[in-house]
Amino acid sequence: MGSKMLTEDPKLQRVEISQRLLLRCQQENGDVLRIRHIGVRPGGDFRAKNNLFDNLITGGETLVHLNTPETKRDSMTWKHPCSSVTKKFKEQTSAAKVMATVF
Repeated sequence: MGSKMLTEDPKLQRVEISQRLLLRCQQENGDVLRIRHIGVRPGGDFRAKNNLFDNLITGGETLVHLNTPETKRDSMTWKHPCSSVTKKFKEQTSAAKVMATVF
């Protein structure tokens, strides 16, 4: 995976890899987009047999920022009526991040 903002070199590299994959699949399977046989798997799931796309794995990734903002109700505190007002500071986004990768 990589950056969503690609420069020309990575874009060209992806095009070349995709073209090589397509050529290889055409050589091995004939017509790439043709589904030879559609069958029903146990449980009623339709699935194409001998389909090129059954063998491809795709994925994506994204950064998820962990932020649990405090609600107004959460920030309320009990205090004596004569006490001064509690000073609130501007909340900053948490520095914690999680990389989520999905296949």
